[in-house]
Amino acid sequence: MAEQPPRIISRKRALVCLGMNALGLPGLGTIMAGRAIGYVQAALMCLGFFLFVGFMLWYLGSSVGSFRRFMLTGVPEDPTVHYQPWLWVLWLGLGLSIISWIWSLISSLIILRQTPPADEAPPRIQ
Repeated sequence: MAEQPPRIISRKRALVCLGMNALGLPGLGTIMAGRAIGYVQAALMCLGFFLFVGFMLWYLGSSVGSFRRFMLTGVPEDPTVHYQPWLWVLWLGLGLSIISWIWSLISSLIILRQTPPADEAPPRIQ
């Protein structure tokens, strides 16, 4: 099956897509513009977000656990021992999120450049 050419959208709609990609979920504006690559952008952003949140929950749990053990035993403990081996998850999640965000912004700018100026918009069908 041949891929269909991207549909022509108005300048106003392209600006809404740019706003969704920049301020909402990266990839969603690309999907709204009718481009399937937006699904990959959104999935990449979600994966990065969940990796980041997972690390932050692990960090919070290990810090609270270290504090609790200190309160029970009185022996200070280094909390970095518990989350240090998992720092790569934090950086991977942040990296994937940033890559997805930049990719969706580039897609938005391409969509914006492909739209006709406001006075050359296709006529509405009544």
